[in-house]
Amino acid sequence: MALTLGAVAAALALAAPTASAAQGSSLPDVNGHTDKWVEEGSPSVTYDNGYQVNSAEEVKRALEQCNDSKVSCSSTTLESKQVTKWFDVDNAGMGIGPIQNCSPGAAEINQTLSGTRTFSWGWNVGASVDITLVKDKLGVGASAQYSETNTESKSGDIRITIKPGQKGMLQLGHDMEQRVSDVTIQGGEFGGAKISGLRTEIPLNTSARADTDVVACGATLKNGR
Repeated sequence: MALTLGAVAAALALAAPTASAAQGSSLPDVNGHTDKWVEEGSPSVTYDNGYQVNSAEEVKRALEQCNDSKVSCSSTTLESKQVTKWFDVDNAGMGIGPIQNCSPGAAEINQTLSGTRTFSWGWNVGASVDITLVKDKLGVGASAQYSETNTESKSGDIRITIKPGQKGMLQLGHDMEQRVSDVTIQGGEFGGAKISGLRTEIPLNTSARADTDVVACGATLKNGR
C-alpha cells in the first residue's frame, strides 16, 4: 500500500485439527484470492454543471476535495454486507506452500502450520485508501466496529491433518464489510458534485480466523494451486 497509517499485529493460536471455515462467524465465506467485489464497481462523478466522468482517477480527485475545510461532504449507504474473506497462507516456519500427501501408500500427515496475512482497507478509486477522508469526512467505518489502521497483519497457528490422497494449507480469514455509497459534495469545483458507486471494503475490528484448506490431490486450493 502506498499509504500506511499503521499496523496491528495479533497472534491467534488454535489447536483444533480441522475446524469449520465459518467457526465463530455466521458470515458468508469469500475466497480472497478470487474475489473482485471492489474492482467490479465503476464509480462516477457528476458535477453541478452537468459534467460527468467515470474515470476512477477523476472520481478520486473529486473525492479529495472533501479534505478542504471549505467543502462539505456527506455519504449515503446504498448497500452493505459483511463477509469473512479467506486467504491461503504459506507455512512460515517451513517456507513451503501446500503439504501434499499424494504418493501411493503414504501415511496420514499431521503438521502444525503457521503464517501471516495482511488485511487492508480497499476502495474502487485507487490502491491506497485515505482513511482520514473516508472515516472523518464521509463517516464510513468511523465507529469502533472497524479497524483503525490501513492494514492489519494477522498471524495464525493451527494443526493440520492431511490424509492420503489430499493436500492442504493454512488459511487465514478476516471479517470485512463491503459497502456501496453515494457521496454528495457541496462547494469545491463547479460548485459541487455527486459521486455514485463508491465501493469500500473495511476490516471489522475482530480477530483473524485460522483454519485449514484441505482438498483432494487433483482439486484446487483457494489460491489456485
